[in-house]
Amino acid sequence: MDKILIVDDEEDIRVALKRVLSREGYQIELAESASEAIQRISSGEPFSVVISDILMSGMSGIDFTKFIAEKQINLPVILITGNPNLSSAESAIRYHAFEYISKPVDRTQILSVVKRALEVKNQKDSDLEKLMLSEKLEKALRTQNLDLNRQNAAILNATSDAVITIDSKLTIVSANKASFEMFRFHTPLDLIGQSVHLLFTENKMQKYMTQVSKVLSEEENKSTLQLSDVTLLRSDLTTFLADIAICSYSLDGDTYYTGVIRDVTQKKVMVEQLIHSERRAFLSVVAASIGHEINNSLTAIQGFVEMASRENADTMLKDRALKVTLNQTEKLRALTSNLLQLGKSLKSNNEQSKTLNLNKEISSVLQVFKETAKLKYCQIKREETSEEIPIQMNSDQFALLLSNILLNAADATNNIGTIEISTYQDKRYSHLIVTDDGEGMSPETLDKIYEPYFTTKELGKGTGLGMFVVKQIVDNFDIQLEILSSPGKGSKFHFIFPKLLET
Repeated sequence: MDKILIVDDEEDIRVALKRVLSREGYQIELAESASEAIQRISSGEPFSVVISDILMSGMSGIDFTKFIAEKQINLPVILITGNPNLSSAESAIRYHAFEYISKPVDRTQILSVVKRALEVKNQKDSDLEKLMLSEKLEKALRTQNLDLNRQNAAILNATSDAVITIDSKLTIVSANKASFEMFRFHTPLDLIGQSVHLLFTENKMQKYMTQVSKVLSEEENKSTLQLSDVTLLRSDLTTFLADIAICSYSLDGDTYYTGVIRDVTQKKVMVEQLIHSERRAFLSVVAASIGHEINNSLTAIQGFVEMASRENADTMLKDRALKVTLNQTEKLRALTSNLLQLGKSLKSNNEQSKTLNLNKEISSVLQVFKETAKLKYCQIKREETSEEIPIQMNSDQFALLLSNILLNAADATNNIGTIEISTYQDKRYSHLIVTDDGEGMSPETLDKIYEPYFTTKELGKGTGLGMFVVKQIVDNFDIQLEILSSPGKGSKFHFIFPKLLET
């Protein structure tokens, strides 16, 4: 409820005004003098509006209004007088009285003025509250920004990466502590204020600045650039390799670019060491597997040849020895082909590619396998067709590709399963599908199927090179390979050959 203070040294007027205003629901307080009113206000008693007579014994209503104005209290003062004159009106205006009313006071007028005074006060109180809240927020933000700046400075100086900022003129405007250490500058002035060209070798300058210009030309705050293995120049004219991340942003109307520079020289050394270790491990595993494969084949060949060489050896034994020798030499030939494929490059393969008939190439591979033990007991399902399905490839590479798939299928079916081969051509691609009803592969096996020494076979029964070589070939000739397999449900290998270029 709004509380109104009525100040007048005449009791009848105080009572009359109280009667009018209280009927409207206002809480009314009375004071006999301006001094009493000032005392009550100074003690903290809250009022919404003050209605005061001008001419009173002691302090006048003008003096009271002056006090309120000097104290900058948001308290509307309505002055009433029975003797209006120019001087009192001017004083009322000077000290920001809300309204100046002549006696006798009209009921409608006083109620209207009080209502407007309350609206003005409430609006000012609301504005003041918003202003105070805004000031508090501003102060909190200033404190927060100061803390963030301190934290950012601490982070920038703690990191081992160099953080360098340049302006739109490519002048270095700031750098963290790691920048001076990384580039071996003795004082900040040796770096700050200099052109960013100072950090690049002369022969690499144009290359890197062309790349940097890309981020400089992009819309601010929306572009970042990653540069890898950048050759940078130290103050002592030595060089090092670094990865750089660059971003752009606007600050106070100017555009700036900040780069985070990481010295990757040591990382490169570690990567080389890791690659060397991996290569040695790979060669050790492959050598062990290949050694077992070769020894097994040679043992079989040697054993049957020795038995066939005896004087009492019959024709059946000699025939068997001949077949074993042929089978084992074919196995060694396939192994040699896989090993040779590891050393072939993409360029050498593609230089020998030509347009082949997919169905004819499949028939050639199956003819080679017709008498081998690997596929002798497998059922090969394939519809013989004279349809020409063109593919762009190298004949030897295709034979190696299909041979590895067929040998794996035979192993997956324990050499007694069914292998189905189908081909077709659509408007865009040529397709080869090889399906077996073998044991299938788990998701874990599928994830590792292309690893160069990964095999699910026992040691000595597989080198783990077959699918690795297949992957090399399909990549070299842009062939898509889709594999569907699950344990106990066999496997499906779908080769999609790219469309031949029209000539």
